[in-house]
Amino acid sequence: MNEPDDMTLIQAYAGGDEGAFGILYNRYRKQLYGYLFNLLSGNTADADEIFSETWIKVIDKLPTYKDQGKFSAWLFRVARNVFIDTLRKNKRSPMVLEVEDIPEQPDWSQRPERAMEEEDTAKVIEEALGALPIEQREVFLLRQQSLSFKEISEIQACSINTVLGRMHYAVRNLKKIITGKVN
Repeated sequence: MNEPDDMTLIQAYAGGDEGAFGILYNRYRKQLYGYLFNLLSGNTADADEIFSETWIKVIDKLPTYKDQGKFSAWLFRVARNVFIDTLRKNKRSPMVLEVEDIPEQPDWSQRPERAMEEEDTAKVIEEALGALPIEQREVFLLRQQSLSFKEISEIQACSINTVLGRMHYAVRNLKKIITGKVN
């Protein structure tokens, strides 16, 4: 059985089908939360707040949503706007958000030393992402969500060349940071 596409679900929700929204929510909740969690350098409290606020805005705006591209690009744009509004409201820089160390549960089915190496690698990558300037981090994380550079340029309200430059610098900076931590 094929799942209905996003636009079909949006139209069904606008017509009063609450279950259609549930399917849409479940389809994107992990991607959106992962994006916000990484954008906020692992700050779960802020990620939870912005995640909830994003879905409230989506529920509010969904009945007037116009199919102008991928729903996921629109969803991430709403999340980015909520993120920016929250930063402005709290008058704080995204680079000074606290990082909460939440240890991942290692997979003990592997050799213990292998699980520890993977955990260490994941921590190095997470810290490296947190050290990137917010624009670079955001481009990198949105690409991880399979959004095109064109969609990211629309989300960030800048040219594709700017987005490509940010991605280039993000990858270059990640390499420098990770190489510095590993050596």
